[in-house]
Amino acid sequence: MDNIFDLGTPGPSGNENDTYVAKDTIYKVNNLLNSGGICKLLDKILLHNQLFPNTAYRFHGFTGYDGRTVMPVLEQERICESQPATQIMIDTYMAALGFERDGEVGRFKNDKYRVWDVVPRNVLVDKDGDMYVIDAEIAMIF
Repeated sequence: MDNIFDLGTPGPSGNENDTYVAKDTIYKVNNLLNSGGICKLLDKILLHNQLFPNTAYRFHGFTGYDGRTVMPVLEQERICESQPATQIMIDTYMAALGFERDGEVGRFKNDKYRVWDVVPRNVLVDKDGDMYVIDAEIAMIF
């Protein structure tokens, strides 16, 4: 943790991640409180990378407080000059990927996956209309 600010400037944080912004990269330090543990987090990351390769996560390393916590550090390419997508844009994008709405706003499914929390705070659009799902919850359907 002593070197965490070497990653970049502190950015927006949520329940599970503190973010650090560098020129071309966003680093997410995950506290594992909402993920169900390191294995479930890494499974989620693998699923995210399969479904949304243009915002793939890379494992950067671990941080934490000596003898008390371990927190994985993930990185994603920074999507510059973008803004939150509208829900209509998101719904259209997910349909193009083969997903159908699944009840509540921001919830989708296909024959293999259930994806939720796909809402404007987690999806960006650039000036060309390209969509970037930067954070979503994903589970396989068994």
